[in-house]
Amino acid sequence: MSYTGADLIADALAQLGVEHVFGIVSIHNMPMMDAINRLGKTKIIDVRHEQAGTHAADGYARATGKLGVMIASTGPGTSNTVTGLYEAQYGSSRVMVITGQAETGFYGKGLSYVHEAENQVPMLASVCRRVESPRHVGQLGPAFTAVLNDMFTGRGAPGALEIPIDIQYADAQKIEVAYPQSDFLPADDQIDAAVAKIKESGRRLIIAGGGVIAAGAHEEVQALARKLDCPVLTTVDGRGTLPEDDALCVGNYYNSAGIYNAVQGADLTIAIGTKFAVGVDGQFQAQTPPGEMIQIDIDGNMIGRTHLAHIPVMADAKSALTAINASLDEVQPNDGQFNEVIWEARDGVRKAMRDRLGSDWPQVMDAIRAKLPRDGVFVRDQTISAYNWGNQQFPIYEPRTSINPTSGAIGPGFPMSVGAAIATGKKTVIIHGDGGFMFHATELATAAQYKVPLIICVFNDSGYGVLRWLQDNRFGRINETDLGKVAFAQMAGSMGVPGERVQSVGEFEAAFETAMAADGPYLIDVDMEHFKPMEISIMPKQKKEVDVKASA
Repeated sequence: MSYTGADLIADALAQLGVEHVFGIVSIHNMPMMDAINRLGKTKIIDVRHEQAGTHAADGYARATGKLGVMIASTGPGTSNTVTGLYEAQYGSSRVMVITGQAETGFYGKGLSYVHEAENQVPMLASVCRRVESPRHVGQLGPAFTAVLNDMFTGRGAPGALEIPIDIQYADAQKIEVAYPQSDFLPADDQIDAAVAKIKESGRRLIIAGGGVIAAGAHEEVQALARKLDCPVLTTVDGRGTLPEDDALCVGNYYNSAGIYNAVQGADLTIAIGTKFAVGVDGQFQAQTPPGEMIQIDIDGNMIGRTHLAHIPVMADAKSALTAINASLDEVQPNDGQFNEVIWEARDGVRKAMRDRLGSDWPQVMDAIRAKLPRDGVFVRDQTISAYNWGNQQFPIYEPRTSINPTSGAIGPGFPMSVGAAIATGKKTVIIHGDGGFMFHATELATAAQYKVPLIICVFNDSGYGVLRWLQDNRFGRINETDLGKVAFAQMAGSMGVPGERVQSVGEFEAAFETAMAADGPYLIDVDMEHFKPMEISIMPKQKKEVDVKASA
């Protein structure tokens, strides 16, 4: 049998160690699907929607650091991937969409060829850093390599490759592929300046972002923090840099007023792999890092963009911190009084936020943490439970075990958790709101088909809870946010996923234990109407933080 363009793709994925790809079969990708299965080194996960499959590939990439792959069809199939690629771009996640295309003889002729999508490349380019579209089978290997190299050089990014159907069938030559060596080494003068500033400072603060996790630099951050006896704050994507029960870890609280006020005595901020993301209505932009700032980032465009970087270090986090640590054999530890102010603020903020959860929700959170192993993966969608305890209070202990939609979208959480659980084989928990869950509820069938080790917790308040309270705060009324109560356990059961509805802490604890023991996915429909209410923070238009009672 001849070696075709489709075989080239299957072989390239196998060489890269891609164990799973997500996809939906179509007339325009059948050769690739067949080649992958014939080779037998990569398993195809049949998702129910291309957007969900792209999010799943994203979760796969974030949980492992490997390449995440979605195989789609040209036209409508590829347009469905764009939202998933948007999230991957926002999160600097290495997701590759491989799609078909009309055969080269019809491409660009405007003859209404089935699934014709002659502007597919610019569409994909709006959410990908590099898109390739070979016109001859001899261009296929270089096109694949070009997309791969771009994705893994510098800051992570999604990429896309469209392959006309005749090129998939055409005879091809084997290629050799490998991940590029993407270390960006720092300039000596930048390291010297950073080391000198660290040595002359006595009240330092580390802020660790998602770039630390992406670079695999958590051990280097830990080593630096211990040398300096320095508090470490993280962004939401930087969680797991330090175990959150570590004495030096403050956690994802930089944007908390109590913590921000406490760190103002710092004379140096060491910011690593963070964009200093700006929130709704410009929220957080005014929170200038205290003291002078060393900013380490692999993307020079991000250095100094939000806040002045007094000492820029353009490099990947691992290389930069390795060099800095090697030059800090003799350094005075942080001022103990400065640290103590931060520890007191940390403990106070943690307690205050826990108290705001009321009597029931801390027990729900603790029940999950007690049963989930330290290396179990914890995924959140954008929902009240994520905002109020999942993103900050639920302890994270290891890198790549905390995943959330970086863009702030609702809906990606569930398919991302499917991808993460498939990638790791570890018990994975997803906490979701009912509104966002409905975006991709059909992936319950995918979870059942592959016995994905996933615990799906749907916190059901019969609507878009976060938006409901924003509306109430800003307008004094709510509209278009009530959705009605869905029987999610029955829905899950219809697709082969066992589950149950719970209406108390005790019922939740029992259901979670059952879910942990299940061989495959399990859904817990948490009827929030029967739980004691928590307080939530809402950012009104005037940019003041207001607490309101959130009755479920």
